[in-house]
Amino acid sequence: MTWQQRNDNVPGWIYLLEAEGYHGYIPGVYLRRCKIGLTRSVENRLDTLHSSQPCCNYKVVRAIYVADMAAIEDTLHKQFKHRNVKLIKSREWHDLYPHQYAMVLWMFSRYDSKRNYSISPRVIAGGLVALLGVGLLIGYTARESTTTPIQQGIERSKHH
Repeated sequence: MTWQQRNDNVPGWIYLLEAEGYHGYIPGVYLRRCKIGLTRSVENRLDTLHSSQPCCNYKVVRAIYVADMAAIEDTLHKQFKHRNVKLIKSREWHDLYPHQYAMVLWMFSRYDSKRNYSISPRVIAGGLVALLGVGLLIGYTARESTTTPIQQGIERSKHH
């Protein structure tokens, strides 16, 4: 069996992991050690992570399904290459300040192919019921507040 290079320019997952507590909780130190990577299975990647990466508790912060894993991962790595941490076994770890961490999350949202912009039928139905209720309430209030001149005359004669 000959070795074949793996093609990562296929649909799959881009993930953002955080090594929890890696930098500690010292006041004034807000860095987060995060890994931006790609995988076909997030669960399997977490299982293999402990044997190939520094020993830590890892938290999956975000995982998005994309059409081209390698292209998106490469874009993210280039965007944050200035925050890259040079490790022996990995080049995908980054020390991120809060504003950079927020930027990574924003970029993940931008690339997420499973974003759903459609409105569910339940939301539409609920909105229509609410509009109907408001319309009925306004109609009832308007009907109660408007009286005919004959009704106004009757009301005046009752009070005198």
